[in-house]
Amino acid sequence: MAHRSIRWMTRDFVFTAPPGFPDVVASDLQRFELFAYPGGSDVPSLLVAVIEKGEDFDLDDGFSEVAAELFGAAGKAPWSPSPRQVFGREARHGTTGDDLGLTLVRGRQGRIWAFGWRSGTDGRQVVESNYDLMMQGLQFRSDETSDTILKSQFHRQQKTREMMVAALEAAGQGGAIDPDAADAAWDRRFAEALGETDPAAVAALFSASVSLVEEPFGEEAPLGASRIGGGPDLPPGTWPGNERGMHHPFLMQIDLAEIASEGGSSGPLPADGLLSFFVHGDALDVDVVYTPAGVPLTRHPMSDAIIEASEAAIYLLQDIDDDTPPGRLPHEEGDLVMAELTPEGALKFAHTTDPAWAKGEPDEAFEALSDHRWASAVSVRLRPQPSRSFDNAAAEAHIGETGKGSEDDLVEVYEAFDGAVAGPTAGAGTPQVHQMLGFATIRGGHDCRSEAARFAEREGAEGLDDHKAWIVLVRLRAGSATGMVFWDADDLIIMAPAADVAAGRFDRCMMLSG
Repeated sequence: MAHRSIRWMTRDFVFTAPPGFPDVVASDLQRFELFAYPGGSDVPSLLVAVIEKGEDFDLDDGFSEVAAELFGAAGKAPWSPSPRQVFGREARHGTTGDDLGLTLVRGRQGRIWAFGWRSGTDGRQVVESNYDLMMQGLQFRSDETSDTILKSQFHRQQKTREMMVAALEAAGQGGAIDPDAADAAWDRRFAEALGETDPAAVAALFSASVSLVEEPFGEEAPLGASRIGGGPDLPPGTWPGNERGMHHPFLMQIDLAEIASEGGSSGPLPADGLLSFFVHGDALDVDVVYTPAGVPLTRHPMSDAIIEASEAAIYLLQDIDDDTPPGRLPHEEGDLVMAELTPEGALKFAHTTDPAWAKGEPDEAFEALSDHRWASAVSVRLRPQPSRSFDNAAAEAHIGETGKGSEDDLVEVYEAFDGAVAGPTAGAGTPQVHQMLGFATIRGGHDCRSEAARFAEREGAEGLDDHKAWIVLVRLRAGSATGMVFWDADDLIIMAPAADVAAGRFDRCMMLSG
């Protein structure tokens, strides 16, 4: 197996050195240079830096200033930066000649995130390809990294570099990487695990699925495009919420036209329209909203201020009972939000009028969330790609019925195949890969369709107690670039009744975790 790359932390995000530039040298707590080999020259190289510039820093006007700060005299050449986004945040990207490239991102609390590259006269393509790998492998930190951890990382960097050199030497001695999920080698390996000599014997156990590849760095996601995190694109008045009028946290949205055109197979899904996913109830409940194609959408931006204020808004609910009269609720100094109870029992919220306490613009109304824990101000584009999945439950049944093959061998091959679908180093410097349609298992190797059927039977859902009645709508893997954390669950799997999906109905979806 290939070694797992070493991750490096800044206060706001984590990056991983790409294969071509594995040697990372920290000159400060949040300033790094990446070289092709230990002791390498400045050219070619990559750089990562976090710079304190203040909330009013202008990315366009200040671009050349930062370039000169990072690259020295070479950075004073003319730049023509163009708009980009990183984690859905405002960014600018520019190059000068064939020698330098730089991306600046408006980070948190007045910090600017800088990512750059230097190339020689004939090495730009190699440098840029490794730069793109680094950018697409970024992972946002929902909580800020402490000074203690950053200082520890800085002081132990020599030991970390020695570990990197040892890992490179070990990898050079023949570490094998599993083939892509589409490779016919998997047919042969599964056939052998099932005691079959002909790979065609397992062909029926594979099913088309769609990989959803995260893309943290790139152009701004168009309205209604597939993405995870941030705020939803919805028609007015369709954001689901609780009885107090507070919105459920937005998880992700999928453009079904993208699935049909780029994913290779849309199965029973509608050919177009937008699926929007919202979680609540300790992320055990999911609401799925289907918006038909052509219906006008409105983007609902999400910010750290809304998430922090929502936490305060949720706290206010403890003081409300059936005897609370409609009107403005008591507001004291230090309260982050103000609230008004309507006669219908809903709540309207605004940031406090005191600028010293306001998380957003003082006295400005905002749409509060019913649970701040699952919200993210960071968004990442999702790119559909064709893939396939394997019916592990049917394979286990085959071994039991025929008496051939080995369950231990099947487990080993299935886990390796599942890793190949997600990517050989998912969660360690490569984009996270989620799944739509096909087969999936949860912790312990249990088939998701069977788990959904058991839950449905327990709830008395007529006609849904057969595993064949269910499909895997979305499988979200832990380790998203958005920094979302689903407690200790490895994955979140959203199941849907197949007949409902075929009819364009999504109100009986179910969330599994594991």
